[in-house]
Amino acid sequence: MDNHNRNIVVGFCFLFAAAYRLPAQSNTAEVFGGYSYAKANPEAPLPKENMNGWFAGVTGYATRWFGATVEIAGQFGSSPAPSGIGGTALNFKEYSYMAGPQFRFANMKRVQSSFKLLLGGVFGQANLPSNESAANTQLLAAAGYLGFNQTKFAMLAAVPVDFTINKLIGVRVEPGLYLTDFNKTKQSNFRFSVGPVFRFGAR
Repeated sequence: MDNHNRNIVVGFCFLFAAAYRLPAQSNTAEVFGGYSYAKANPEAPLPKENMNGWFAGVTGYATRWFGATVEIAGQFGSSPAPSGIGGTALNFKEYSYMAGPQFRFANMKRVQSSFKLLLGGVFGQANLPSNESAANTQLLAAAGYLGFNQTKFAMLAAVPVDFTINKLIGVRVEPGLYLTDFNKTKQSNFRFSVGPVFRFGAR
């Protein structure tokens, strides 16, 4: 993690360490899921590309403000070939599985929010199109477009914001910083997720 990203994460941790002083939601568990978008480059220094997919998870709260989250997600995308080759250079996918603390810090009538810091792993795979010619395969390899199949470290620092529909259901909007390290290089990616959240165990 570079210094800029480390400062962001440390700042979030200090900010939410005092969450116990703030009001929080009264439910003890959440189940959530939906659509996930990421701007990512599984192979640095190739350009970042759009990735689309899904996410799902569950959160349980030990207190009104502190809980733990387990989350899985799948992201899928492709990289266009550089000028002069044409077509698609790589098709790639990532499946992440992470867990960590979640801190609730806001509880208004229509909006609740929290911060979560998840650590875990990610399986990533990048493949050249099956119909790629041998000549183009060599050109793509020379340009840095190489296939891989790896399981590596992953981290997500995100701020879920829930818009209440009723006591049991809300809509979650979640921007976050998504970190991976495929091919021994660090990737710092933006991730945005949206979907329903179901609340249980109101106190």
